Amino acid sequence: MAKDEIEMALEELEAQRNILLSALNELEIPEPDTEDLESEEVPESPEEDPDLMKFDIKKVMYEAIASGSLKNVLEKMSTGMDFTKTALKSITDIIDKTRDKLEGNIDEVSGPMGMPIMTDMWLPMFLTLLQTQEFQHLLANMFAQLFKDV
Repeated sequence: MAKDEIEMALEELEAQRNILLSALNELEIPEPDTEDLESEEVPESPEEDPDLMKFDIKKVMYEAIASGSLKNVLEKMSTGMDFTKTALKSITDIIDKTRDKLEGNIDEVSGPMGMPIMTDMWLPMFLTLLQTQEFQHLLANMFAQLFKDV
């Protein structure tokens, strides 16, 4: 999820960059006179990339800061990093528990009600989880975000 947010932020920056570059190209192209238009033929050439040396990075940075888009991108990246950190911590905890189970150190674990969770209880627990409103909303949000980007 964090990778998707970072990619979306980069796409937004790229779109803004393209808009600014097209505006810059429009400013550099002089408008032809109507009299000269009939006499001159303009050869068609493939679009060339704009000269990045003429690109005013100060102005772009000013606009990004003034509009708040830079702050939004940094906040999205920070949130994504927080999610990544939480996910990695959870995965390492799961790996530690798996290692302990494989070594035979842990036979059973107490659930929220104090009763032990047996290995044959995973399917009923998963079905119970699927029936909770919170989990259903979480999955619905995840699917909506996944399909919205398509």
